Amino acid sequence: MRRSILVIALGAAAVALLWAQRDRAPDPPPYEIRSVFPHETSPAQYQQVEQRELQALADQGWELVSVMPYVYKNEERGTPAMAPRPLVTQTYPAYFFKRLKPVRK
Repeated sequence: MRRSILVIALGAAAVALLWAQRDRAPDPPPYEIRSVFPHETSPAQYQQVEQRELQALADQGWELVSVMPYVYKNEERGTPAMAPRPLVTQTYPAYFFKRLKPVRK
């Protein structure tokens, strides 16, 4: 009888200890997220993101996470006498960055 009470008490203590530990899990590090998109110079006209802008972000501690096509633009090339005129597709990528938030004390 005493043995079963001891086993139940130890089991309850183990469950209580595990339950208390679940709240102690560390929070994931907080990140800042930044995105850089191509610049629209006029309606339907875009300019690629400049390399020096991307380099400046890298110098500030931003880490490049992803690059995705943001704008697909089809343009006909050649003279109007050419039929059909060949299409050229231009892609303007968007860049996504992250970095750890500075710790404020």
